[in-house]
Amino acid sequence: MKNKNEIANRAWIVFAFICVIGLAIFGKIIYIQTAEASKWEERAQRYEQQVRDIEPTRGQIYSSDGSLLATSVPVYDVYWDSKSSAIDQDVFLAELDSLCIDLQNYFGDKSKAEYKQLLLEAQRKGDRYFRVKKNLKYTEMKVVREFHFIRRGKFKSGFIFDRKDIRKKPFGKLAARTIGIDRHGSRVGLELAFNEELAGKSGKQLMERIAGDVWKPVTDSYITPPEEGLDIVSTINVHLQDVAANALEKQLVKHNALWGTVVLMEVETGYIRAISNLSRDAETGEYHESFNYAVAETVEPGSTFKLASLMAAMDDGHVELEELVDTGIGVKNFSGEDMHDSNEKDGGNGIITAEQVFEKSSNIGTATLIDKYYKNNPQAFLDKLHKMGLGESLNIRLKGEKAPSIYKKAKEGNWSGVSLTQMSIGYEILQTPLQTLTFYNAVANNGTMVRPQFVESLRRNGEIVEQFSPEIINKSICSRSTLNKCQKMMEGVCEEGGTADFIFADRTYKVAGKTGTARIAYPGGYYLHRYRASFVGYFPAEKPKYSILVLVNDTKSGVYYGSSIAGPVFRELADKIYATEFELHEENEQLNLVAEHKLPASRNGSREDLEAVYKSLKVPFSLDAAEDWVSTTTTDDHVDLKGKTMTKGLVPDVRGMGLQDALFLLENSGLRVQVSGSGTVRNQSVLPGAQTRNHSTIRIELS
Repeated sequence: MKNKNEIANRAWIVFAFICVIGLAIFGKIIYIQTAEASKWEERAQRYEQQVRDIEPTRGQIYSSDGSLLATSVPVYDVYWDSKSSAIDQDVFLAELDSLCIDLQNYFGDKSKAEYKQLLLEAQRKGDRYFRVKKNLKYTEMKVVREFHFIRRGKFKSGFIFDRKDIRKKPFGKLAARTIGIDRHGSRVGLELAFNEELAGKSGKQLMERIAGDVWKPVTDSYITPPEEGLDIVSTINVHLQDVAANALEKQLVKHNALWGTVVLMEVETGYIRAISNLSRDAETGEYHESFNYAVAETVEPGSTFKLASLMAAMDDGHVELEELVDTGIGVKNFSGEDMHDSNEKDGGNGIITAEQVFEKSSNIGTATLIDKYYKNNPQAFLDKLHKMGLGESLNIRLKGEKAPSIYKKAKEGNWSGVSLTQMSIGYEILQTPLQTLTFYNAVANNGTMVRPQFVESLRRNGEIVEQFSPEIINKSICSRSTLNKCQKMMEGVCEEGGTADFIFADRTYKVAGKTGTARIAYPGGYYLHRYRASFVGYFPAEKPKYSILVLVNDTKSGVYYGSSIAGPVFRELADKIYATEFELHEENEQLNLVAEHKLPASRNGSREDLEAVYKSLKVPFSLDAAEDWVSTTTTDDHVDLKGKTMTKGLVPDVRGMGLQDALFLLENSGLRVQVSGSGTVRNQSVLPGAQTRNHSTIRIELS
């Protein structure tokens, strides 16, 4: 019994001892979490280290002619870690006045005394992330790094230069929506479509926490270095883009339109050489690139769809160009609903051929033909449209493309008694402007439909990593004989008697195209006196090089026909291309143009040499350059000379130069040159602006 009592007493003593220890531990925990919280938090922040991701430099976006469309510009915020362990306080105090004088002299926003007070106050508070300056340019950062005390380095001075990249578009709103924006969570355009390629690969670096979620490198070395993103060479030509955007904006302003789009496509490749999407700001009335209408806006195409309707009927063996059609006095009833022609007030078109139906854009004529041959079998008409590829998306790389809307089954959904005839003239269907252009481009491309593309290649340090070749969507949209008829009809639109004859009168080149005017719909009906005007086609008609679509939406000037609104934009862009691309001219015509306008045979090159040649030949020119090397642009009455900056260590742009000038520049840059062809430089294998140290050889192609 005695032993049991002793054991029990000892157990209670041990239990009491454990309770005391437990209470002491609990009390210490409470003390640490309250009284010593700041001390241990500071120590954790001081010594916590992690391997963290380092973001690489984002790739750049170039135009097809080497101009920079989007680039990452580094800016720097300057912070001071006043408690950096390597700071020598005696040195800091000794150099503080000199540092504050440097800051005052360079920035001029604060006095020496104010800077000194701020730094001493930051040190008193133990601030580990005190911001001294923000958004310094690279050149400014280089200067500040050499200030007193800061020049001792980030560990011994505690000064940190926090780099962040800001995406810039040197050409402003030119193709801005297609190029896109690079903003986390809201990327669009090429910035989104090629984000993985542009972004590069993150690196790894050992870093320590200095405040909250702010980290700084422990050393300057990487565990894994970041891999810079690839550069994109887009299909956009800056010169043509500028012409297209200005021509479109001029028409939008003139007619007070809500929005408009213009797209220039290279026929054989599908490369988009220019694309502009402008909409009017409701407050300022100015036009900006805020939405990619060409890609993401589906509309009823109106009369431009008549080509598809007549192509289907001709390819099914129903319609010949010489077939006569009675369009009456400009109004005709289909299934209880009147249809009108634009010249109804003048008595209509009467009896005309099927070819004239298209050239005069007769609604009644088109609807009559389609109703005649497909009324009893509308499904055959729908099947033909889908077989031509009109019912499918283009599946372009850019995100946001809207799918077209064309009935797949007759007499289903919203199908009515007038659906067939309304479809024939471009209503009750939806297409994006780019989908419409792609169809017309196929007519220009001998029936082969190619996918529109916005990027030519991906490059690293100027060398091609991946080249994007033309992609065929539909090998043949119709038979060869049907295609010839369609091309003939389109040429007739732009000749005497066609709806666009006055637009292209007296032009030395020939255009094939189609005007379009469509009413603007709202749920359940159409607005009165609100229209969408368009023109789509290609040139030169005999040997097509480019196709163009222009669409202007909701004008307020009282003018709304496609020929008057959209046609002039097409013409201005075609004029500029024809005047500057000699390969579009016949050989004799080239010589005549040179003689008539006294155009210089030389393009880019030495400013001194070109000045001497132009003066001796009495060619008028304007000089806006102090540089030794210039690029030239020929206008109707003179030549513009603009300076080309040559930066040491970077590959020069020699395109458009003669071989002698190109060799001089490239070989003086330390590059070995390989040459093919003759004439002026057309292409160079290493992109202008690339680091010469990364290349030993460059290939140039002359033509």
